[in-house]
Amino acid sequence: MTGYLYVLSIGPVQDFIKAARTTRDLWFGSHLLSEVSKAAAKEIADSEGLLIFPALNAGDENLNPSDKSETFNVANVILARLPEGSDPSLVNNKAQKAATKRWKDYANEAKHNAGMAVWGEIWNEQVDDVIDFYSAWVPLGNDYSASWKRVMRLLNGSKSIRNFVQPPGRAGVPKSSLDGARESVLKKDLPEELIIRMRLANNEQLCAVGLTKRLGGENVFPSVVRVAADPWIRGIFASEEEPVKILKEISGICKGNPNIASQYSGNLYRDFPYDCDVLFPSQLGKMMKIPDKTRDNQKNSWERKLSDSDRDALSKIMGLTESLQKSGKDKNGNTRFGLGEPDPYLAILVADGDRMGRIISARKSLEDHREFSARLAAFAGKARRIVENNHHGCLIYSGGDDALAFLPVDTCLEAARDLHDVFGNLLENFPDNNGHSPTLSVGIAIGHSQEPLEDLLGYGRAAERAAKNLDRNGLAVHYHTRSGGDPIRVREQWESEGKEGLDERLSNWARMHYEEKLPDKAAYDIRELAKDYRGWKGITGKELGKLIAADAKRLLRRKKAGGDGKSLTQDQIDGLLNCVDSYETIRGLADQLILARKLAGAMRQSEETVQTGGAL
Repeated sequence: MTGYLYVLSIGPVQDFIKAARTTRDLWFGSHLLSEVSKAAAKEIADSEGLLIFPALNAGDENLNPSDKSETFNVANVILARLPEGSDPSLVNNKAQKAATKRWKDYANEAKHNAGMAVWGEIWNEQVDDVIDFYSAWVPLGNDYSASWKRVMRLLNGSKSIRNFVQPPGRAGVPKSSLDGARESVLKKDLPEELIIRMRLANNEQLCAVGLTKRLGGENVFPSVVRVAADPWIRGIFASEEEPVKILKEISGICKGNPNIASQYSGNLYRDFPYDCDVLFPSQLGKMMKIPDKTRDNQKNSWERKLSDSDRDALSKIMGLTESLQKSGKDKNGNTRFGLGEPDPYLAILVADGDRMGRIISARKSLEDHREFSARLAAFAGKARRIVENNHHGCLIYSGGDDALAFLPVDTCLEAARDLHDVFGNLLENFPDNNGHSPTLSVGIAIGHSQEPLEDLLGYGRAAERAAKNLDRNGLAVHYHTRSGGDPIRVREQWESEGKEGLDERLSNWARMHYEEKLPDKAAYDIRELAKDYRGWKGITGKELGKLIAADAKRLLRRKKAGGDGKSLTQDQIDGLLNCVDSYETIRGLADQLILARKLAGAMRQSEETVQTGGAL
């Protein structure tokens, strides 16, 4: 084998992905990094390089630029074979220039859309100093695995000795609210329509990267509030009753008044493609509140002010949401439907392939590695269909062996199971040197949609780290209540479908709650029971386990479920207490039952048929 093995890494990931306040920041930052990487990959392929990761050929349409949310994602590390006789440094320079041009295309578009609101001098300083490039190449010998390890060592070495340049500071210029590193490029006196278009929070500042995230491209991405409200919206559209007409009327008002609710582009949530703050009375009240003071140009305090027509539209929506959510009769004698508010919680899913370095190092040939990369690309495509088409979520990115998605609470476990199984099936024929096939660890965090996005992402990443603990191939589910207190955290390794793994137990118990076969307070009563045995002195081991199990059985026998008020059967009790033999296991059972209760609430909103004058 001749030629060179070449690798190019593009960043910074922090600027493009992690620094985000809105889902638009998060998605477009990921999309932007992918498009920049795609431009570099296309240039390498056009220079007669054979792309290994991504495994695409020159002329493949997936290498063409695209602003569609469902476009092919390219990871920020590109691996290729360059032909014998080529000049790797020349290819490297051309790839970097192509990537830089793609970045500047987006940045210039955003600057044009911002008009006179941008400080040109600060903008020019920042826009030329955004992208980091690290590259390495080695002669490609007959031992492909050895060449790959060597080029990756060189790449990692180049990252460790990079120069750290202190960003130039400017006295009196505020820092960007997204990362706190660069100065803001925004002037103080901004047009109201631009504030609304950029979704600027009060006194929020943006650097060149942040502004490009808000104004580059055309797509508007769904908010976390829309994801959280999806079970409630699905439940209404499944009813085929009068509430459907009311929700469509709200949709029409939003369409005619774009300042009060952003409309999403693309195929996501086409049934109600708007921000769902308008479906929550507390948020409606905040939107309608008149600011106590006018905009202070000195402090750059940007208060969103609504026009009279927008305020009238919100007033109409408030009346319509009351008719859906409250019970009884309105002032005109019309029947309300008593549906309650949408549940404000959503699931943040973070998935990552296990021991991928070992898997790749076991690839003995370029062809083997390229086929492996093609399977990863296939998974990325399937991940989008699993999340968005099958489980009503939105995929932020999927780079092949990793994924980040927002999902409704009622579908998050099924989505996690599908992602795990599809990943394993696609890659089962690519074991490491010990014969272990690739597995996918999945972390799910359930959090309140009004929490800062940074916190929600932190919850999801913490769950993913927990899932990868111990022997990898894990599922971790964390539940963070907005009321505070310690979050509920459960984690187990994945089991084959049908073997009552963590996901199946939670789903089965949620179904029992939904069908009113499991008492609502049972989870919290078992939790209190567990506290009695924490740090128990005297009896230990199996005897303590028997005592805990006996107490739990007595507690459950006394419980009555809703509906017909029947007690749990002995089989149901035995199923719940199957593995209870210690304080840790009884506390784990309580946590899992609390989680199941939360899942059941979302199921109830999405599945029950609305009855006129009744309640969900």
